[in-house]
Amino acid sequence: MLTFSISEFHNDGGTIFMYPLSIMLLINGSIIIYQVIRITQKKALVPRHVEAIKQIGAFASAFGALCTILGLFQAFGALSRGTEVWPFQVIMGGMRVALITALYGLLIYCISLFAYILLQLTSTKSNQ
Repeated sequence: MLTFSISEFHNDGGTIFMYPLSIMLLINGSIIIYQVIRITQKKALVPRHVEAIKQIGAFASAFGALCTILGLFQAFGALSRGTEVWPFQVIMGGMRVALITALYGLLIYCISLFAYILLQLTSTKSNQ
């Protein structure tokens, strides 16, 4: 069963990696809300802001992948220094934790790209 709390998700992923990703999500969410408000007020979208949504999302994806690689590097380093044989479940648990940042970064990118596409379509539709 896939149950977890957001705080567990953050703690498992490592706060040093997860907080920057969460800040990127909040910034993108703010820009998206601002653009939606502009649409409802019948004002033109700010092209720089719409492009920033996509770029911040892409950066979140890359940052999540980088953090995953760093996590795997640390985990494999710890495993190689060990003198005992580790159970398979322990190794897979470490892999799961290392992949959290990539999952979170990709989730942010998908949300950003979806918003970017919708805003672009709205912008194109209002220009016609």
